[in-house]
Amino acid sequence: MTKEEAYILLSFHSCRNNDIENEKWENGFLGSLRPFQGKLYECNFIEIMECLKVLADDFMKPTINQTLLNDVYGIIHLGRRWIEGADFVTQEQQKQIIEWVDMIQDCFYYLLEEDIDTAFLEYKEYIIDNKER
Repeated sequence: MTKEEAYILLSFHSCRNNDIENEKWENGFLGSLRPFQGKLYECNFIEIMECLKVLADDFMKPTINQTLLNDVYGIIHLGRRWIEGADFVTQEQQKQIIEWVDMIQDCFYYLLEEDIDTAFLEYKEYIIDNKER
């Protein structure tokens, strides 16, 4: 994945891309929550984390791209806001989404702190744990 592709994917996952006819807009991380179709897509979470890996060094520049910040923070803020206390998801689904949002948030924080190793530590463990299932 190129940096340009990562920026575009994050814009779809955050529903900030203007191409609302694109399937990725509707089925991306936030798009799949509003309206919720009853199914969670782990692939969206993984894609966001892989985008963050590709863009990790962009967080360490003296000036961070505003679009990048807005997209990542939007995914975190709205993902949590839309799902907490929602009656349209099961408790198990809510717990899963919050786990993903927490990992994205922690990664975002550590990238801003320029600590790449810690940023992806929890995600690496998540991938290992899920491969064993």
